[in-house]
Amino acid sequence: MNKTKGTIFYSAVALFSLLFIAVAVWINQSYFAGVVNQPIIITMGLCILGLSGFELYKKTFEQRHAVSTAVLCATSIVFLVVIFPGNSYTASEEQLVERLSKEHGEEARPLEVFTSSFTGNERPSVFVTRYYVHSVEAGEEELFYFVNPASGEAIELETADEGPNGE
Repeated sequence: MNKTKGTIFYSAVALFSLLFIAVAVWINQSYFAGVVNQPIIITMGLCILGLSGFELYKKTFEQRHAVSTAVLCATSIVFLVVIFPGNSYTASEEQLVERLSKEHGEEARPLEVFTSSFTGNERPSVFVTRYYVHSVEAGEEELFYFVNPASGEAIELETADEGPNGE
């Protein structure tokens, strides 16, 4: 690969890595309430950026390095798709409201929560480090739930105004 093509290619890879970090962090915060382990995402992007910076500094631009860099970029996108949980914050809220509406026999409605995700005692999965937090009004009750983003399993939380026997 000649120097001009190499410079263009690795400059594009550096731009890709910056866009990768920005878009992945935005998706994580906007659709998944920040439940995915963000340092993994940033580290992947910085590794690609470091690789492209090293190749631009070295200026040898070997064909085999360009191919491995392209494979690394494609693999990072696939990895990103795999690590995001199956349920977005909004989808898990809709599923929870639908389930509670059926259980209570009347329309449940979601309420605003201050913190949309929270760290529990266990990690939901290897890459998902937090649980979704939902507040739902069902009947006359205000209920709070942790929802596992990976499996969709909901756990009802006890509120401070209730005792252990619901008093």
